[in-house]
Amino acid sequence: MIPGRLLRLLLLLFVLVAGVWAFLFSLANSEPVALDLVLLRLPEAALSVWIVTAFVAGGLCGLGAGSVAIWRARRAAGRSPSSAAATTAQVPGSAPASAPPRR
Repeated sequence: MIPGRLLRLLLLLFVLVAGVWAFLFSLANSEPVALDLVLLRLPEAALSVWIVTAFVAGGLCGLGAGSVAIWRARRAAGRSPSSAAATTAQVPGSAPASAPPRR
């Protein structure tokens, strides 16, 4: 296990390297480009702006899809008969539910 102080130092180093890389990337890709999305023409901006925007949008879409998948899995696990039986087994004097779980 990495000690907390070393972990913070490594995280700081990673952030600094990523910042320097982003700065150099934006300098190397500063040509203005207009995007044409068939029905919508976006204004001119540096190529690095469009690339970083697409990267961030993809990351947010991935986080959203992962969150939905985790939410559905937790919701399904909460409704399963085995989890209901385990819950009633922990409470003394309770009987298992006779009605099927609602959907």
